[in-house]
Amino acid sequence: MDTQSDKVTLTLFYAASFVVYYIVTMLITLFPNYGALRNNGLLVPVLCLFEFAVIYPLYRFYCQRRTDIPLGYLRPGQALLFVAALVALMVAQTQFLQPEGWLIAQSQQGRSSMLILLLTAVLLAPVFEEVLFRGFLLQGFLLWAPKSRFACMLLTSLLFAAMHTQYVHWETIVALTLFSLLLCYARLRSNSLALPIFLHTLNNLIAILPAWFYA
Repeated sequence: MDTQSDKVTLTLFYAASFVVYYIVTMLITLFPNYGALRNNGLLVPVLCLFEFAVIYPLYRFYCQRRTDIPLGYLRPGQALLFVAALVALMVAQTQFLQPEGWLIAQSQQGRSSMLILLLTAVLLAPVFEEVLFRGFLLQGFLLWAPKSRFACMLLTSLLFAAMHTQYVHWETIVALTLFSLLLCYARLRSNSLALPIFLHTLNNLIAILPAWFYA
């Protein structure tokens, strides 16, 4: 069991990881070629590369010292149930989601730009976002409120939605929050990151693949 000192140290590590992630997200706006990246549809992919390069090594460092946020593995039966829940959520969202301008603009850059976005959104984003949000942040909240799991899940999900600043419609923010709640629940039920990473990957693939196909 973690001592009070351990909890403080871990909380500082989790918070510092989030701050580093936020700084990286903001620093890219200072790049000399920021405008060119945005105009060419490469801003989000480049941002994903930098965020992955920062967060994943922190996770490796963490796993060398602790075992409470394991990558784990998929259990087919459990994964199938959560996939069904994800599909149901995505179908329900089609009834109220509004088209997001950044994705429309991205698709207008052509198939090569969309392919780069697809690859980074499927291969990189699910890993570092699950490590940071369903890993570090959720774990940090649970350290101090282990009996308030839903509150910890909700707070994690609100932060997750808020950090997706490329989305402007409130309907999308609600959808992101619900999606994150599902991922948080998957993390807690499976006691690993493998299941939420898999669900996140599947979600991004389903969301972006049609845009790439029709670009």
